[in-house]
Amino acid sequence: MATQTTLSYTGVVEGFYGRPWSFSQRCDLFERMAQWGLNSYLYAPKDDDKHRAYWRELYSLEEANEISTLIKECTTRGVRFIYGIAPGLNITFSSERDNKYLRDKLDQVALLGCKYFAVLFDDIDFELCGEDAAMFCSFANAQASITNDLYAYLKEPEYFLFCPTEYCGSLAEPGVKDSPYLKQIGTDLHPKIDVLWTGPRVISKEITVESIKEVARVIKRPPVIWDNIHANDYDQRRLFLGPYSGRPLALLPFIHGVLTNPNCEYHANFVAIFTMTQWCKGFSTSPDNVPASTDVPYDNCASMEDCTSSKSTVVADEESFDHMHRMTASLESTLREWLKDFNQPVQRADSKTCHVLKGNKSVGSSFDRMTGDPSKACIDQCEMEFMDKGHISPGSDSGDSISSRGDHDANKDKEETTMESSPNVAAMDSAKLADTFSYEDLHLLVDLFHLPHKHGKQALRLLEDFDWLKHHAPGHRALDIYRKRQEEANAGINTSSPAAEGDYHESQKTPEWLTRAEAFHQQCKTVCKMFARLTGIPNRPLLYDIYQYIWDAKETCMLLDSYISWLEAGGYEVRKEGYLPSTVEPFVFKGGITAEMQRLLPMMDSPKDLYSQQKAPSPSPLIFTIRPYRLEDKPLVYQVCLETGDSGADGTKLFPNFPDLLGDRYVGPYVELSREMSFVLEDEVGVCGYVLAAFDSRQFYRQFAEKWTPSVINKYPSSDEKLTLPEKGVLNSLRKSDFFLPVGLYNHYPSHLHIDLMKRAQGKGTGGRMIRCVLSALKAKGSCGVHLEMSIHNSRALKFYLKLGFVTLDFADNISDDILILGRTL
Repeated sequence: MATQTTLSYTGVVEGFYGRPWSFSQRCDLFERMAQWGLNSYLYAPKDDDKHRAYWRELYSLEEANEISTLIKECTTRGVRFIYGIAPGLNITFSSERDNKYLRDKLDQVALLGCKYFAVLFDDIDFELCGEDAAMFCSFANAQASITNDLYAYLKEPEYFLFCPTEYCGSLAEPGVKDSPYLKQIGTDLHPKIDVLWTGPRVISKEITVESIKEVARVIKRPPVIWDNIHANDYDQRRLFLGPYSGRPLALLPFIHGVLTNPNCEYHANFVAIFTMTQWCKGFSTSPDNVPASTDVPYDNCASMEDCTSSKSTVVADEESFDHMHRMTASLESTLREWLKDFNQPVQRADSKTCHVLKGNKSVGSSFDRMTGDPSKACIDQCEMEFMDKGHISPGSDSGDSISSRGDHDANKDKEETTMESSPNVAAMDSAKLADTFSYEDLHLLVDLFHLPHKHGKQALRLLEDFDWLKHHAPGHRALDIYRKRQEEANAGINTSSPAAEGDYHESQKTPEWLTRAEAFHQQCKTVCKMFARLTGIPNRPLLYDIYQYIWDAKETCMLLDSYISWLEAGGYEVRKEGYLPSTVEPFVFKGGITAEMQRLLPMMDSPKDLYSQQKAPSPSPLIFTIRPYRLEDKPLVYQVCLETGDSGADGTKLFPNFPDLLGDRYVGPYVELSREMSFVLEDEVGVCGYVLAAFDSRQFYRQFAEKWTPSVINKYPSSDEKLTLPEKGVLNSLRKSDFFLPVGLYNHYPSHLHIDLMKRAQGKGTGGRMIRCVLSALKAKGSCGVHLEMSIHNSRALKFYLKLGFVTLDFADNISDDILILGRTL
């Protein structure tokens, strides 16, 4: 094993694009860094305008006071504060004025208490203006010259960093070894100035000793690693909670330090920073102290086998195994330590104000004047930031009032009712929050949001199991044969009628498929239970940082679960093309685990519209499940139809004589004639919504008129004298069976759907998942498009459908001026 090495720089660089961390978050970071023995914090948030875009401008008095306080908070804890400035966007190197601006800016920061600095030239155009080209022989020469001048002007600080424009192997032209730029930096830059380097790539899966030796030879000094392995600013749908990995301990003697540039969400970075700390120390956990087994042994998809499989790819097999063994023990202890944060309310007794510094603006939140509790102020600030990110605030609606019965809605001119707000977690029934967030929950969370280049073991199993189930679905004939034989066996009957050879062969595989399907359902339930417990954690700032990510993943996981339930009920895919190949690595596409789950579903036209990131509602442990319709659901879905029959509101009073009439018109024909495209939504109370579709509208309407109407019409009187006006209208539409389906609509959008949600299910984000569920089933059956009818007055529903990729369709012989026809290609 590599011996422990003392590094000049160990710590964190706040160098991402996006909202900078708040003052209180930085103070919390400094405290943790001091406890863990890290020594350096590099201040370089891209969205502090005066760090980068407006680097020439001095900080205002208010901003200067905050930076001064920040420096003091950092240094008094024994952590080195390094101020970074990034002038590369628009500096003229040969301009004395720009040089003076740089000196004045760093003079101001030095007067505020800063002793150490960094000059950063990352992510800029690689060219010199005319004046600079006349003075400097190259871009590298210009950067080195101005950096050397600043270094000398500041009297050669003990710690001074430089970030080159070619800051990783993939940016070096033509390569690291032969890069003229890096060679000139190595020659011209003062030898005591340290150079930042991200590895072979901007986000490096691995950083090998050989690659570090190579760059060190070119730049003529050991680099300081600016590590982006946990950075997520390039993909708003990804979060990285996995351990620091892919960097062998043998690197330690060949670098001057490592600074991690982690997730934008501060509270998501415990594992990233702590495991990097352990790595810098050579892992303090001794193998002798690693338990022989644990309740949840942690082995990610890059397992120990990867380290020991071939001597040709591993320098020291035994050492690699030892390294991984120590990593596993370190991560387990890290997760157990982080778990304490989840179940402990935030305390901020050392700060009365939470600030966010950005350019010329400093946003403060005073502590609660009534209680004097600064922790409440920080929680309130986090709640405000959570809502600022676009999450649905309590009492607002998200467009889930999406009834699509068109002008057939009774009393259609009545405005929709306001949706019920999501419950505040603090006010929830304590019984619902009795289960505390556990180590197993955290282990699953970290597996789902692991690292850029790999998933955790549980996440990988979820993807692989769904893929297998999808491609080996037996179909309704094989399921019917298997279930019939099971019934006969239970009844003591030896044989049954012969089946077609292919169907019989498939039925023989059905038991394995059903067993694996049940295991997959359990995996999805585990994700949902973890999510529900997460919503109840006392540490609200931590929850708000990660909630959008886990809610999105949970919703998509449940969509996969519903799709397997549909296959289990007899659904069968006609088309199997268009899925994510198993050979594609997870980092190729954006979106992480959520997007990969989505890509495993039938691929549709414009999937970006269908799966665009949905705004999460307020945190709530409520779980809504979508499953295929069952025969015993009929009275329940009829009740949903009635209670949403007044333009989304309760229509019971409108149908006093025949409460089943609305269901017989808008629900019954679908669950009888198109049962495989009928899905229900249920919560812990029961069924609270449905989405119904017909695969072939022409065939469905023909059966409606020939089979369904004759079967129910005799339930109702031939005379309309005693009926209410809404009852007359619905009964008349049932009798006429006159449907709008012009040839142009049918040819391009042959399927149709409609959806209804009860009030308690509205505003929870369930509507989008229901639409995605039925569209996936329609696509799998081979439909090329789907349409629906809706009231022209329902602007919220229109906005909802347009976001899902539907478009308005115009027909000369439209059904009514009050009705919109929307369509979506599949």
